[in-house]
Amino acid sequence: MRSRRPPIHRFAAAMRIGAAALALTSAPAWAHPITEKVTKPVPALLPLATQFEIASAGTGRTYKIYVSTPVVPAPANGYAILYVLDADATFPTAASQALLASTMEGGKPIVVVGIGYPDVMASTHLRTRDLSPYLPIAGTDVNMVVKPEDWGGADGFHKFMLDELRPVIDTMVKVDKVDQSLMGYSLGGLFALHVLLTNPEAYRSYVIGSPAIFYTGKKVLEDLPSFAEKVRSGAVSPRILITADELEQSGGPGSLPEHFRMIDNARDTAEALRKIQSRNGYRVDYALFPGETHNSGIPASTSRGVAFVGSVAGDARK
Repeated sequence: MRSRRPPIHRFAAAMRIGAAALALTSAPAWAHPITEKVTKPVPALLPLATQFEIASAGTGRTYKIYVSTPVVPAPANGYAILYVLDADATFPTAASQALLASTMEGGKPIVVVGIGYPDVMASTHLRTRDLSPYLPIAGTDVNMVVKPEDWGGADGFHKFMLDELRPVIDTMVKVDKVDQSLMGYSLGGLFALHVLLTNPEAYRSYVIGSPAIFYTGKKVLEDLPSFAEKVRSGAVSPRILITADELEQSGGPGSLPEHFRMIDNARDTAEALRKIQSRNGYRVDYALFPGETHNSGIPASTSRGVAFVGSVAGDARK
């Protein structure tokens, strides 16, 4: 029997289940005798990563923040910073990829800052408000009672990121103020696209993974003309990566409903952004991941996103 769970929320459910597993503090049942060669299992930790909680005066919510720092010293201008949404699912991949890249010759050291929630089991509900810029339109298979207070909090959440979280990160590491990036996937991709089009100067690079544009009936793209004018005038010149997954619109197992047009919307948005006449190094990349579904595309988009941010980090002042 096919699951009655709203298709787009399967991503959030997978994220919640995975995060809950990672959050377990007790070791598994252990039958092997403890010896000098085999020690007792303890909770695993991500190397060079820390976490803390911050209560937001603006949103009224508490967030769990993960921070991964490179092994190399900060450059003269400070570390590039990558803010990653849905961190309970994406932070381990982003942090490990950034750490590995920083050890390569010529690799740009990047501090990864992940944003999640202390209660991972409530993350689906919490992220829906924080990451959605508007109420969903009819026909999106939300299959839930849509209350205004449960949706449309993206601007308030982003204000928390800028006004409350950034100052804390500034006290923790030496930050390159002009080399900061934003990464989001699915509903987080919609959030990143909204921020790009309404507040493009906030970040130098944007990684927009499988954006849930269908939720808003493309309302998010109504800000495209004003964004284009900023790019044409030279006021902003962001670096943008948009990704999609081959099987999320295939109609097969792991696919989202075809009328969501996940691939079509991502590709069309990338093409619209590419058509903007630009200066100062404005860049738009698009990647389609073969063989990936909406869920399996999470690590693919995250890994490619870190590589993208690293590839453009060095020219942030051009």
